Amino acid sequence: MSVQPAPGNYAPTGSRPHWPILRKKQVFVVPIIAIAVGAIVMTILILIAVLPTPPIGILAVLISALASALGIFLLIWLDRWEPEPPHLLVSAFFWGAGVSVLFVFLISPVLALVGGSGDFFGAVISAPLVEESAKGLFLVLVLLVTRRGRAEFNSLTDALVYAGFVGIGFSFVEDMLYIAGQESVSGALTVAGLRIGLGAWAHSIYTAMTAIGLWLAVSQRGPSRFVWPFVGWAVAVMLHAIHNGSAFLGLGAWALSLLLFSLPAFVVFVLIAVRSHRREGSVVQAQIPIMVHNGWITPDEASWLGNLRSRRMALAHAKGQGSGERKRVAAFRDNVTELAFVRDRLDRMGPPYSPELMQHHDELVGIINANKEWVQQQLAPVPQGWQAMPPQPGLEYRTPESMQ
Repeated sequence: MSVQPAPGNYAPTGSRPHWPILRKKQVFVVPIIAIAVGAIVMTILILIAVLPTPPIGILAVLISALASALGIFLLIWLDRWEPEPPHLLVSAFFWGAGVSVLFVFLISPVLALVGGSGDFFGAVISAPLVEESAKGLFLVLVLLVTRRGRAEFNSLTDALVYAGFVGIGFSFVEDMLYIAGQESVSGALTVAGLRIGLGAWAHSIYTAMTAIGLWLAVSQRGPSRFVWPFVGWAVAVMLHAIHNGSAFLGLGAWALSLLLFSLPAFVVFVLIAVRSHRREGSVVQAQIPIMVHNGWITPDEASWLGNLRSRRMALAHAKGQGSGERKRVAAFRDNVTELAFVRDRLDRMGPPYSPELMQHHDELVGIINANKEWVQQQLAPVPQGWQAMPPQPGLEYRTPESMQ
């Protein structure tokens, strides 16, 4: 992650001085390609679903879109401490809805040449292997290959959110095509009830297993970091294969597999997500006093950065001053939160400290220092009644050489 100045006078009123803006550089090339390719493929699939029988096709699109919208709403609610860049979330959705589907169309016929073209092989062997690999590839290419991408992979919540968006995109297309393939409205509603009612967001759960493995890999040292991604992917493939294979044993066996495997996996996903969300708040509240001690943020800023309600109030006030002010306050909030997560990772991993994480740490400090005075004055007129957060010392990661 590197920073760049951007011109513009965001001083809210009167004689307040002009401060240059420092922003993080983002990863854009692969996400933009994913959005473009995914949008084209998804549009073609929607036309395939709608054109043969428009009433059923439109119903399929609407039902799938409603289920997707609900899943996206829940993921955005979960991702409140450090909201992910919108362009990355959009690219994750279109990767699932288009790019990964394209991979499946291209690779599945090759596997069929090796293992045969039977329904059982396609559903139980080929589909889980290809689909989970295609979906997980987003996490690797966009978030882990480049340093800018890794800078957005800061917590387990981030991993689950990106995996959720990829899975929702894939589920939208798959559910839509299955529902649209029915010959009657009643048949379409029955399939919709079975696929969405009993197997809601199954692909997000599968992809989350891969994401958890990747997060465990980047969060520790030692040989195990090379094992965890494979373990996570293998669990995703296994759950997917069990789900698909049970359908060959009848509706009762399929429902039983949902009860014994898919439902527990969904419960585990929810528990991990909620626990990770709460832990994010604990990390922020533990690290903010250290930032005050080091002079990176002021005690007044710490008072509203420490809880979600005060953050909403601060953003609401900034919005009243203009969209530019709100965006800058939101960026300051996100950078402080990201710095808290980076420091927590350094604390947990211990010395010798990762040079990349230390560089990430120092660049965030630079961005925050460049904006803290502006943010302090921007929010100073607000009669919030917040109590200043007292400072406390913490670990210093910068070496004597880097401080010269």
